[in-house]
Amino acid sequence: MTILNHAVRKVPVLAMPLLVIALLQINSFADQNDKGASAFKGNCASCHGDDGAGTALGKAMQAPDLRSEDVQKQPDAELNKAISEGKNNMPAFKSTLSAEQIQALVKHVRSLGKTKTSQK
Repeated sequence: MTILNHAVRKVPVLAMPLLVIALLQINSFADQNDKGASAFKGNCASCHGDDGAGTALGKAMQAPDLRSEDVQKQPDAELNKAISEGKNNMPAFKSTLSAEQIQALVKHVRSLGKTKTSQK
């Protein structure tokens, strides 16, 4: 008997649904991160760079560093609006990305800010 099997046998029957829900949420979060990273790579990285710092093209077009405090302090609704409707030189993506993909992009942009903080 493995440790996991032994642990599962000790979990009360009523706690099992909670364990299943927790595992599904973790999986859903990972899926959302993957969708955000994929959407970012296909639609944003050419200007914002893989790490959000910006490419030469993006900097020439004045694309902000997505890891910056100025971007990271914006509420999710503002980031969602910028992605959906465009802002300054950035095109709108509401006709090419679903609402779910845009929300996943917002989460991905948040993760880029955490990456910059951890690099200090």
